[in-house]
Amino acid sequence: MWAAVAKGKPLALMEIQGLTHRFGGLQAVTDFSLSLGEREIIGLIGPNGAGKTTIFNLVSGFYPPMGGTITFQGNAIQGLKPHQVAGRGIARTFQNIRLWGDMTVLDNIRLAHTYGLGYGFFGAIWRSKRYFKEEKLIEENSRELLDIMGLSDVTDEFAKNLPYGSQRRVELARALTSKPKLLLLDEPAAGLNSSDVEDLIKLIQWIHSEFDICVWMIEHQMKVVMSLCQKISVLDFGRVIASGTPDQIQSDPDVIKAYLGDSSL
Repeated sequence: MWAAVAKGKPLALMEIQGLTHRFGGLQAVTDFSLSLGEREIIGLIGPNGAGKTTIFNLVSGFYPPMGGTITFQGNAIQGLKPHQVAGRGIARTFQNIRLWGDMTVLDNIRLAHTYGLGYGFFGAIWRSKRYFKEEKLIEENSRELLDIMGLSDVTDEFAKNLPYGSQRRVELARALTSKPKLLLLDEPAAGLNSSDVEDLIKLIQWIHSEFDICVWMIEHQMKVVMSLCQKISVLDFGRVIASGTPDQIQSDPDVIKAYLGDSSL
């Protein structure tokens, strides 16, 4: 089993060491390091432009890092393509919802299963036995996920016609189709009203428990971060300026000065 014990200490799910990236002359991320354990909920916060989404893009394969290492389940993944990273067990959502608006909710979820299809092009053309077997399983899994997310009554609606909060749920359901071990959430509360935020907190708690996964989130709404996260890292100008528990972060003077402000919490 991958989570072997080395010298009496369990291996981390993900280890990031010295991650660095630049855009031209701009140093976006500098010497970022973090250890994520199984079944943790970790927060990454900081001002706009601090480098948070860049770190997610580096981890998920959208950018190749210019320095540092990313190890997931004991294997180096830096430099892999996004689909290869996803295949290792890392899924993500985005700050700006990226659903297929002119497709139904059900088809959005069904299409997300295609990364793992086993019947291939000719199997689809000739409608092989494997094709029908896998398509039936995809249909069942998709409907089950939508039911879990409370979306079973809108399966035939176009995604673009759903309220914003429901679209977020569809995006989460789509990310979970790959049965990830690590879920990256990029500002999941963006654009949500206070009622939807409360529902989101409960939903993430439930997903974390039910799917038995590690959740790493970027979030500006401190209520979400402080309610969910066990550990928080704070970025400013691409560098970690603080790391610790929610209580430690709330009282850190560097964090208050750089980001939170005296009345933000």
